Amino acid sequence: MKRLLFALVAIATGIAALVLALPMLSPPVEATAGKNVFVNPPKPIDANNSPSLIRNPILAGNLVMTHRVDRPGFTALLSSSLDNGTTWRVVTLPLPPGTPPCGASVDGTPCPFAPDAAFAPDGTLFISYVSLEGDGNVPGAVWVVTSKDGGQTLSAPVKVAGRLAFQVRVAVDAENRAHLTWLQVAEVGLLRVAGGPNPIVTSHASDDGQTWSPPVPLSDAGRERVGAATPAIDAQGRLVVLYYDYKGDRRDFEFLDGPPAEEPFTLVVTRSEDGGQTFSPGLEIETGVVANKRFLVFLPEFPSLAAGPDGTMYAAWADGRNGDEDVFIRRSGDGGRTWGDAVRVNDNPLKDTTDQYLPQVAVAPGGRVDVLYLDRRNDRTQNVLTDAYLSSSSDDGKSFRSERMSTQSFSSKVGPVVDDKLPIDFGSRIGLVSGEDLAIGAWTDSRLGSEETGRQDIAAAAAVMAPREADRNRLLAVGALLLVSLLSLVGWLVSGRRSGPRASGGEGRSRRGDREGKDESVL
Repeated sequence: MKRLLFALVAIATGIAALVLALPMLSPPVEATAGKNVFVNPPKPIDANNSPSLIRNPILAGNLVMTHRVDRPGFTALLSSSLDNGTTWRVVTLPLPPGTPPCGASVDGTPCPFAPDAAFAPDGTLFISYVSLEGDGNVPGAVWVVTSKDGGQTLSAPVKVAGRLAFQVRVAVDAENRAHLTWLQVAEVGLLRVAGGPNPIVTSHASDDGQTWSPPVPLSDAGRERVGAATPAIDAQGRLVVLYYDYKGDRRDFEFLDGPPAEEPFTLVVTRSEDGGQTFSPGLEIETGVVANKRFLVFLPEFPSLAAGPDGTMYAAWADGRNGDEDVFIRRSGDGGRTWGDAVRVNDNPLKDTTDQYLPQVAVAPGGRVDVLYLDRRNDRTQNVLTDAYLSSSSDDGKSFRSERMSTQSFSSKVGPVVDDKLPIDFGSRIGLVSGEDLAIGAWTDSRLGSEETGRQDIAAAAAVMAPREADRNRLLAVGALLLVSLLSLVGWLVSGRRSGPRASGGEGRSRRGDREGKDESVL
C-alpha cells in the first residue's frame, strides 16, 4: 500500500509540474524601460527625425544611429556609441568638395540627407545618403561611406547613383555584400511625381562599397505607384525586400486636393536568390492597408521587415482598417515565401479613437519579437499626445505585451509643416535593436519643443527583458513539484526493494545452498 501511495504521488506531482512548465517553453517576458537619453546636440529650433539604429555584430556596446534634420536646414547626422547608448558622438555626414548646396542650406554648405546604415557580418559599417541640390531640394546623387571602427572614422564618400533617387535604404548580406534600394523617379514637380516609370531599383557592391553594380529594377513592371522599399537579409543570407504598391493613389503621388486614398494599399515582398541580380515576382502579403492620412510621396512612412535566426521573417506596418491607426504584423516561417494572418500588435482597446503608427520590428537571437512604435493611447480625448511603446512577443508573434518607453508624452503637433494637406512630419521610421536580455529603441520626440519652435529630438531608451513575476513564481512551483515527485519516486524504489520476495522453506534452503551461504535478501 505504501509503495502504491509513493507511485501515485510521483505521477500526480510529475503531471502537475508538466502542466505548469508547458507555458514556459516560450515564457512571456516583461520589459522594464530605463531613462530616456537625447542623442542629437540640443538646438532650440532643429527638427531631428527618422532614426535608423543598428548594433555592431563584433564590437560589444557599439551602437550606430543615423537620422535626418529638416530644420533650420536639411542635413544628415551620424551618431555612434561605445557604451550601449549611454553616451553618443555625433558628426555630420561628409560630401565631396564641390558638391553644390541645396536651396534650404543655412550657410551655403552642401546638404546630406535621408541617411540609413547597416553593419556587415565582419563589422564594416555602411552608411547611405543623398545630397540635395537646387532650389527644389531634390536628390542630386546617392553616396556611401564606410567605417571599420564602428563609426569613429569614415571613408571618403563614393557615388552610387545620380539624380532623383529617393527613399534610399541599405542592407548587407552574409557575404559582406552591400545592397542599396531606392525609388528612381523620372521627373518631379512641386511636392509631386511627374511622369514615369518610377521603379524601385537596387545596386550592390562586394568590395567594401568601392564599386557598385548598375541598378536593376526589383518592383514589378506592372505596378505604377510603388515606394517605401525596406530591405532585409534572411537567415540564409538572401536579400528580401518589402515595399508598398500604392495602387490608384494619384492624390498623393500628384499632390492633388482631397482626403486620404480610398483604395487600400498593398504590401509586396520580393526576394533575390543570386545576390541582388534578379528578383522574384512580387508576392502580395497584405492587400488591405487602409490609409487614414495624406503623405509626402518622397518621404513616406516605411513598413518594417526583420529576419529571425531560424528562417522566420516578420513584416510590420500601420493602417486604419479599424477606424484609428493600429500596428499589425505578419509572420513567415519559410524566409518570406508564405505568410500567416495579420496580428494586431498594440494592446489598447480596439477602436478607442487613438493612433498607433510608424512601427519598427526586430528579432532577438533567441526568437523574441519586439515592435517599437509611436502611440497616442494615453490621450483618448484629443489623440495628440504621443508616447513610444515597445511590444514584445515570445510566441512567434501570436500575442504581445506592451511597455511604455518614453518617460514623458510629447505632442504630435510639434514639427515641420510641409503643407496644409499633410500632417506634421514625424519622420519616415524609428529605430530598434533587440538582444537576448535588452531592447534599445530610438524615436522622434518633441517634448522639448513647441508648435512655435517645431523642435524635434531623437530620444533613446533601453528596456531590460526578463520573465514576468508570475512566471518566476511558476518556475519555483515547478521546481517544488519536481522535487516532491523525485522524492516520491525514490520512496517507491526503496519501498519496493525492502518489500521484495524472500526465500522460504525447502526451496529457500536449496537456493541458499546453491549460493554458498550468500544472503537471501534482494538487497
